[in-house]
Amino acid sequence: MLNRIILSLITFTALAQASVFSIDVVNADSSQSYKQGFSSVEDTFNALDTDAIKSQINYNETDAINAVVDFRGLPLTLDYISNSTTLSLNIPSIGVTETFSGVTRDDSVNILTDWLKKNGGAVVEKMMKKLAEVSPVDPIAGNPNSLMGLSVSNDFTTGFMNVATQQTGNEASSSVVNKNAIIIAPTYSSFDADGIKSKSYILPLAYSFSFDRDSREKLSFSIPVTYTEVEGAKSASLSLGLAYSKPIADSWVLTPSISYGASGSVDLGALAQVVSTSLTSSYSWKLPDDYVLSMGNMIGYYTTVKLYDGDYAYNPGIQNVVYRNALMLNIPTDFLMKKTSLETFIIDTRYTGTALYMNQYQEYGVSYGYDAVNINILSDKEEYRVRKSLKVGVSYLDSNKGNGFKVNFGFIF
Repeated sequence: MLNRIILSLITFTALAQASVFSIDVVNADSSQSYKQGFSSVEDTFNALDTDAIKSQINYNETDAINAVVDFRGLPLTLDYISNSTTLSLNIPSIGVTETFSGVTRDDSVNILTDWLKKNGGAVVEKMMKKLAEVSPVDPIAGNPNSLMGLSVSNDFTTGFMNVATQQTGNEASSSVVNKNAIIIAPTYSSFDADGIKSKSYILPLAYSFSFDRDSREKLSFSIPVTYTEVEGAKSASLSLGLAYSKPIADSWVLTPSISYGASGSVDLGALAQVVSTSLTSSYSWKLPDDYVLSMGNMIGYYTTVKLYDGDYAYNPGIQNVVYRNALMLNIPTDFLMKKTSLETFIIDTRYTGTALYMNQYQEYGVSYGYDAVNINILSDKEEYRVRKSLKVGVSYLDSNKGNGFKVNFGFIF
């Protein structure tokens, strides 16, 4: 029987790649078995109810039952020995073994789920940290569509992509100023890892206030809202960011930033907060034929923080220093339409610190759109310049663990 369980642990992921959660149940007394996939953690544990098992195989409530659960990529086992109502939980990768005894086996399952929600805080923390390492679709960290991944992307967009676009756009100048600029960039992101696909719908809302002395010097506020679907499981996140862009030279802008984000999913059984601080550099070179090459470099510190839930404070202790570097080439396309340009870019992202499922990935992209400045004459000595931009972009994300793509539309007004 031990060999059967070990074999199931090794091969189970390959047998059930299409589901976020899966369970492989074996009646040890009759050797009957079945496999099921689920999109929520609640449905997964409910699969051990007496009626649920009886709907799949012949089952007497005194039979020995061995169940191997794929909990978003984290293997765990749940067992009943013959003639016992005690349910044993074993999570080998984090060294957790617990038992739950009820009057009936269904009572034992209920005790387990209540324990995970209310009293198993230390185990839940270990599970959340391990899931960031082994799960391809963890909503907290370890993939581009996670809360941490989206925070990294948003910080870099604020400190480089938006800054470099202003430096390289048509009629770009330190005198060009949107005193109060609004940026809306709806994005669709799809990522496929280990046969499981996640789809994110992102609405990054941003507002910037430029200083009179140089429009590149500005305060930026961002509020990215994200909704994610993973094989039927749903999650959502909300972030708040504050950044200050400071011109160091004509072609160089530094942007320190801080951000906070929260993500939750009843289906995936996850709830967490992430805070960060980062510093981004944007440097541009003017090339012949009005081409402009921009280089972006970011270093950031991202960490989960305590989340208070009733009497317990959860913190999985995920801490990472992130390096994100990019090159972007702006190519004027006035021959197609006046005041338009094509931008091509490559971005490399690397994580150090807490072990993650994906610690590096690359993004290759292109965007095209209209970028112009309207001049409003207020008096003989005063004029007000307003930049307006409309762009569409697509990019391909690649890593040794999976790949995907993003499509986005950007508006600045």
